Amino acid sequence: MISLDLNFNILTRDLSHYLENQVKVGLFGSGVGLSLMLGFSAAYTCYYLISVAKKPQLISGGKTFCQFLKEQCPVVSETYYPTFWCWESRIQTLLRPFVTAKPGVVYRNELIKAADGGQISVDWFDNDDSLSYPDPTTRPTVLLLPGLTGTSRESYILHMVQQSRDLGYRCVVFNNRGVSGETLLVRVYDMSRFSTSHSLINHFF
Repeated sequence: MISLDLNFNILTRDLSHYLENQVKVGLFGSGVGLSLMLGFSAAYTCYYLISVAKKPQLISGGKTFCQFLKEQCPVVSETYYPTFWCWESRIQTLLRPFVTAKPGVVYRNELIKAADGGQISVDWFDNDDSLSYPDPTTRPTVLLLPGLTGTSRESYILHMVQQSRDLGYRCVVFNNRGVSGETLLVRVYDMSRFSTSHSLINHFF
């Protein structure tokens, strides 16, 4: 009994001494803390590479169009690696207002009269300083369609315009009706109607 009590006292003393040292050096200053950190990092990296980083799944009405996309846009067949430290889409939505960067882009606005009597506001980035396509008649044009309540001033649109500028392209951004300050003559934007998008494509191309 005396031996058992003595061993228990020694164990308690050693444990107290160990915990005091952990408090002094800090968790990550010890071998245990470093091992936990390395183990978590390795597990997170494996999960990211196996379950998060994936190739896009293409869904189309026919094999011909799907093959056209793969040939003309090879990026759709490559593995997509989201932001390593924030790959979950809902968390990205919550954090976006706090970590947003907006490149400086100067637009040229154009108001197009629609067939229903309303106005369609589009913003052009002509990229007249393009070195790859100095002739505006042969300069590729990228049509950008923002989200439901988006305009040409959204950060993701500005970044796409910036990347297009670096490639030498011009951009035209469609502003949904009623969200960019234009006079609303007929109706607001309705995502179920494709007539506006069709009229834009016919007008530009």
